Amino acid sequence: VYQPSSTQSYYGSLSKSFQPSAETLPLATNNAQMAPEETTSKEVGAKFDLFDGKASATASLFRLERTNIKSADGISNVIIPIGKQRTDGIELTFTGDLSGGWQIWAGYAYMDAKVTDSPTISIVNGVQIPLQGKRATLTPEHSANIWLTKALGHGFSAGTGLNYVGDRFANPANTVTLPGYTTMDAMLSYRIRGFDLQLNINNLFDRKYIVSGHGSSANLNLPGAPRNVQLTARYSF
Repeated sequence: VYQPSSTQSYYGSLSKSFQPSAETLPLATNNAQMAPEETTSKEVGAKFDLFDGKASATASLFRLERTNIKSADGISNVIIPIGKQRTDGIELTFTGDLSGGWQIWAGYAYMDAKVTDSPTISIVNGVQIPLQGKRATLTPEHSANIWLTKALGHGFSAGTGLNYVGDRFANPANTVTLPGYTTMDAMLSYRIRGFDLQLNINNLFDRKYIVSGHGSSANLNLPGAPRNVQLTARYSF
């Protein structure tokens, strides 16, 4: 980390990790001799404090390289050797206290995740599809969020926010796309002498969407939660 002044800092990082073949998959004769998955992460970034410390912004560039990727097919349970995958991305965030009692939290991420080298040919409806060059499963190219709150006085505050996730592929062959979605949340809170009461409404407009999936099968996908209400009480002493 390099910090030339109290309002700015820059960093770089390099890391490497290993995941044995049997860590997330059952140990069996068809995977016991497989090499561990290796992940190399490279990242550079910066953070800036703005407006006399009332706001901060961050930016980072990163590359993740994974080798010896494997997965279990959701239907046949056969171990699939995916190969090598590279993800290049950028992440931006901004937080700040605005005038009039407003506060903001915002973020954006772009990820270009592709299988760069794979020996596997996936067969979908009798058609052979090479996995090399396909986008990584369950990884959106674009995602973003923003959250705004306002102090209303007398201990009350309210907020609302949007969360966006771009389209993703459900399976390694990229034959099924999970559509992108945007959800909206809202919040009302009350605070007095160590007591906090907060009401959250998630997925305010009851949007129907697919939040995630198996990642190896085109048909094992998880719907997002419908509109729901959460009431939280906290007391600090």
